[in-house]
Amino acid sequence: MKRLLTLTISILLCTITMSAQNFTEHIQSNVSGQGTVTVHQDSILDDMVNGKKQFVPEKKETQRDLPGIPRGKKTKARGYRIQVYWGGSTRSDETNARRAGSRVATIFPELGVYTTFESPNWRCRVGDFVTRKEADEYLDKMKSARLAQGAIIVKSEVYVYQ
Repeated sequence: MKRLLTLTISILLCTITMSAQNFTEHIQSNVSGQGTVTVHQDSILDDMVNGKKQFVPEKKETQRDLPGIPRGKKTKARGYRIQVYWGGSTRSDETNARRAGSRVATIFPELGVYTTFESPNWRCRVGDFVTRKEADEYLDKMKSARLAQGAIIVKSEVYVYQ
């Protein structure tokens, strides 16, 4: 019984000691028979590592923040997308799918680009069109810009902004 009480008290004291010391102080502490560690870092980073501050990244401009592009709550609906790439399952197929999406996004930044792997093929689809007519109009624009000669319109679940 006495041993259990002693063990409990020693664990409690170790816990209190460790919580009073932050991580960087703990790894820099001098312990006989062991080497030393010196950490040089910004105070902001020190606060993040030790849990004193939470890192919140700056909001970057996204496709939906561009002028003329719808904002608001997005919901899923049945609609159409333009498939600009359909390939195999290799890394080069993945690269080609991403490259195709990047080319479309450069000229048509208002269109969402969706590069996915559905076994066994990589594919890249663009746009969120509610009607087939909207998709047809963009497909014609892409073909005239020589972006998607083999592109097709496919039924898909799309995002609609309210």
